[in-house]
Amino acid sequence: MTPDHPAAQPAHASPVAEQLQRGFPWLRFESGLEVQFWQDQYEQGLTQLRLNIVLASALVLAFIAMDRMVLPEGDGVVRFLRYGVLLPALAGCLIVTFLPRGRRWFHPVVSVLAPVAMTAVVALVLAAGARGAETVFPVVVLATIFLYYLVGLSFYGALRTNLVGLAAYVAGAAWVDIPVPQTSYQAMVLFFANLVGATVAYNLEAARRTSWLEARLLAEMADRDGLTGSYNRRRLDAHLLRVWEQGVREQQPMALLMIDIDCFKAFNDRYGHQAGDEALKAVAAVLARCARRPLDFVARYGGEEFLVVLYDTSRDYAAALAQQVLQEVRLLRLPHPTSSVSPVLTVSVGVAYVVPVPGRSVDGFVQLADEALYAAKHAGRDRAHVMEKEYEQLRTGSFRISATG
Repeated sequence: MTPDHPAAQPAHASPVAEQLQRGFPWLRFESGLEVQFWQDQYEQGLTQLRLNIVLASALVLAFIAMDRMVLPEGDGVVRFLRYGVLLPALAGCLIVTFLPRGRRWFHPVVSVLAPVAMTAVVALVLAAGARGAETVFPVVVLATIFLYYLVGLSFYGALRTNLVGLAAYVAGAAWVDIPVPQTSYQAMVLFFANLVGATVAYNLEAARRTSWLEARLLAEMADRDGLTGSYNRRRLDAHLLRVWEQGVREQQPMALLMIDIDCFKAFNDRYGHQAGDEALKAVAAVLARCARRPLDFVARYGGEEFLVVLYDTSRDYAAALAQQVLQEVRLLRLPHPTSSVSPVLTVSVGVAYVVPVPGRSVDGFVQLADEALYAAKHAGRDRAHVMEKEYEQLRTGSFRISATG
């Protein structure tokens, strides 16, 4: 088998390893890894994030109490900025952290609300400064630091928000006729606060990203099947349970592809187990090439069977992926003259497509894929069969299709 043959290519080219090798000078991963990175960061730091938002709210209330000595409650604009913009923005960020889909919504929400809150802070400080209360300016510097490190914003999100705040401060100072020397001095302080804050924030995020990739890569190495390079059964069981529970919470559709090599015993009897091992590696490589979305998960289920787990997917994508697997295994052109299906090696694919619901277990999900696989085999092998509605009538542990034939 030559190095250019499809079966000779790596079976588990890891997106994590590829990303680590390429680097990320712009603090950006390939799209799927980027989403997973921020979701993991959110979950790992959720308790601290909530505490930080509560702290920010307490500080805002304290500053409002002090500002009332300079800006009376009767000022309608000031009252709106305090109670209609700033506090609701903080409350909105906190509320999102308690929602079932908070891990998906938090960063988009905070990326919108943070510039709004920062602009409100700047406007309140400028209003106080216009009335001679210059001592409140450090509030803007504190807000700048807080946004860089304590509210879970990405480096670019924090930088963008603080640059908006800087621009708003310069423009607003001119609007309310704050003296030019004072404006210039304070703008310079804000600029250097952003320069220092952005530099440290960049380095911290780069270090977090590197650590996250390295931890993921080490976990992948420990969770791989020694022969095929696909994930092993232990890792598969843990992954299935985790994404099933997540799917129940988020009501996201899932698909499970169960792939079985047709007439594999006859292949081993004809060519020997070493050739059988090479065939397993070749099929694993096909699956790795086909299931290329960052969150697609390929594992060896046992013997000549593999599973592909698809989260947040469509029925069309799952069915198309099954057809692609069938086609690419045929294109390996591995001779199999003793097969009752084809003169070359082929596979059968069972596809289960469901939306997880409370009260149903992941075992039923696997059973549905198993039944779909046997339906494909009974229909002649070298084909895929999708089961979806059957899930509603399925009783876990009661296999409805004969496993013979």
